[in-house]
Amino acid sequence: MTDPGDRGRPWLTRLLAGELPLSCFRSAELPLADRAPSEHYCAARAAACPDLLVVHADPAAGERFIFDLATIASDRVLVLSPNPGVADRLVERLCAASVAALRALGDNESPSRLPPAVAAVTSAALGINRVAQLQRSSAAAVAAAEDRVSAFAPVAKAIARLVEVNESLARLETSLTDLTARRDRVEADLRTETDTPFARALAQLDTDHAEAVARRSDELRAATAARDEKQSALDQARHLHAEALRKPGFLSRWFSGKAKPGAIEPADLEKQIQVLEAEAAALAEQARELEATVTASATAYGTARDTLLTNELAARRAAAVAAAAAAETELARARAESAALNKVIASTVPGDDHGAAQAALAAAREKAAEAARAVPVAPPRVVVGTPGSLKVDPVFASPAGEPPFGLLILDRAEELAENDFPWLARLAGRYVLVGHAVPADEPRGRGHGRGGDAPFTSRLARMLDRETWAAEGNRLVCRLVAPDPEQRRRLVREPLADRPEIELRFLETGAEPQLAEITFPWNTPVADAKRFLAETLGEVRLRPCGEFRWETTDDAVVAVWPAADGPNGVWAELESGVREKVTGTGPFAFTAAVRFDFAAGWDADRAAAWLDARLPGASSSRFAALPRATAPRQR
Repeated sequence: MTDPGDRGRPWLTRLLAGELPLSCFRSAELPLADRAPSEHYCAARAAACPDLLVVHADPAAGERFIFDLATIASDRVLVLSPNPGVADRLVERLCAASVAALRALGDNESPSRLPPAVAAVTSAALGINRVAQLQRSSAAAVAAAEDRVSAFAPVAKAIARLVEVNESLARLETSLTDLTARRDRVEADLRTETDTPFARALAQLDTDHAEAVARRSDELRAATAARDEKQSALDQARHLHAEALRKPGFLSRWFSGKAKPGAIEPADLEKQIQVLEAEAAALAEQARELEATVTASATAYGTARDTLLTNELAARRAAAVAAAAAAETELARARAESAALNKVIASTVPGDDHGAAQAALAAAREKAAEAARAVPVAPPRVVVGTPGSLKVDPVFASPAGEPPFGLLILDRAEELAENDFPWLARLAGRYVLVGHAVPADEPRGRGHGRGGDAPFTSRLARMLDRETWAAEGNRLVCRLVAPDPEQRRRLVREPLADRPEIELRFLETGAEPQLAEITFPWNTPVADAKRFLAETLGEVRLRPCGEFRWETTDDAVVAVWPAADGPNGVWAELESGVREKVTGTGPFAFTAAVRFDFAAGWDADRAAAWLDARLPGASSSRFAALPRATAPRQR
């Protein structure tokens, strides 16, 4: 089964990279309760969010919201807070509201230091996993009793094994003696063997050398004979030349230029001698080269033969030494095993308590059967603890598989690091992170993330925020579209010509810019901002909270949202005969009612059609905020 942490990691990577399309969902329908409109809105979004919701809230508002969400959630809930006092207060309030809750404890937390109502709902007090612990301890007792009963088994096994080892020792000693003898006579065996691959290779080397020597000897003899023959012809030519020079008439022929008929001229003899001398020298050089070749071949043959013998001898000696060493190692191991087995046989005695061991085993098995029949205590629906309790408290000792909780609520989420989220993803199927998580761009260096980036929850909030109204420094922002963070950085900003305090922000989408956001000074009443949107742009941006109902008076039909309605609302005219009642301020403003005056021609059917066309549908926003006690931070 896939680890939930492994499922959460790629999901988070795609989200932070801006590559994850978020599905839309509708807020849950909640019964009216003692909640402010912003609290009702946050609770309704959190109860229905299918994956991850970030709630920006101060500690006090966050604690109230966590209690509310844990109360209304239908699945099993885990609440983690780094503040033990917050965890104690939440458990006290949940128990007072008749919600089955458990306080998980960390290493440094003691039940004796908890408020009595909280100490009564710890794992120890409720017996959580007590049955599992009893089953584990009884199984361990059975195993120990079985080990005691079978104490004699090692002796029998040791004796049987010793017989095998002693037989092996005899074989190993014989083998080692043979291998040692073979190692010592490697060279003698090598030089006397005949029908082996090495002997055949050596014989082939000898044969090839003998054939080569025979060929080159024949060539040398032929070259020597040709040289001698050529030398004899040269000597004869020289003799004839000398005789011709001694015969009379040479000078007269020399000066007259007339030769005696039939006589060999000295000049011809000199030319013949020169030719013969060149040919004799070439044949002498050829004979010398052949003699050098024969000598070199004999030297190479001797070197090759010695190398072949040396390498083969070295390889065989190495193999023989390795085989003898391996045999010696195996013999040493067998001797050590024999000594150890003899020691076990000599020191292990079953004794006379075998019957007592059998009785103890029977008793242990009976207790294990009783533990198996015990029914475990079901853990409460809501578990509240600190992050340190996750690896300590027995309530988390559940089998591996699907996440043990349906919903994880994390208090003080600004302390969460990015690397911790995949690990927490193992615990639940969906998550609500509560704490300081301003989604607007903050100056670099103010956060405590890597490299001075904003905290992890703030970065998440930027990716998840799709709310229409938002606070941005000292500005109130109305978002007509939801650009991603990269697109928001490229928005073109222009102040309104006749009202420069109002800024228009455009998204470059191609041929014609698209109006994406309108910002107002922070102290602008939302009713005035909505009136401006309706009069100037024809934009109606309702922000309902909870379910609405129709009410009819003498002069109007009114859609009322009881969760947001109150005595302090401000009316904003949207068009002729249509007014919106707005309660709250800034991003915490909600639509409390929409009034349709009969005098302007409105009736119930026309009002219903108008409202149906303008009510927001399902939203992909995974961000919500609760009012803080302090004023918004000024840029």
